[in-house]
Amino acid sequence: MIPRQAAGAGLLSVVLLGLAISGCHSTQRRAPATTSTATPASATAQSAPLAARIQPLPVRPVQKSQPTTPDKCPATNPNAPVAPTTILVTCDLARATLYTLAPQTMQLALTRVDPPRSLTSGFYEVTLTMDPVSAAAWASFTAAHPHDHVAFIREDLVLEAPTIEEHVTSGRIALTTQTRQAADQLAQLAGRPT
Repeated sequence: MIPRQAAGAGLLSVVLLGLAISGCHSTQRRAPATTSTATPASATAQSAPLAARIQPLPVRPVQKSQPTTPDKCPATNPNAPVAPTTILVTCDLARATLYTLAPQTMQLALTRVDPPRSLTSGFYEVTLTMDPVSAAAWASFTAAHPHDHVAFIREDLVLEAPTIEEHVTSGRIALTTQTRQAADQLAQLAGRPT
């Protein structure tokens, strides 16, 4: 026979777990980086394990982008990043696109980076969760800048450069890649601890 107090604690654990995994998930394929998942904030706060702090994620407007080859990508130095107030010319992780980026618009404080998950054959998604202050700032930015092209940066490389398709209020950003290896690299860089 299970003591009444232990049974109550077990039920509470099941309820909290149910809240954590039952959130709605809406995915819009045309704007994977602005796709959101709505999970109640209380469920996330109660069920998410405490993790190391994640480095803020810089956001820069894209001024220009063009296809390139790896040999034409400028060298980057993670120990001496380009100042946030200057223009950055860099490539994406695949070294297939060359970007000219305006000075940094904001930094997003991330609280969680989910491991990659398979969407369909050949596409993987990495979901980033922001703290409430960054979620509000990102919501305001996406409302004020529809159709703008922005880049999420880590180590002076473009992690992803989506076009803002809708006002994002969920506090989450879903980034997509075409290979599992690229998704793993994306999650590792996005979730880099401070």
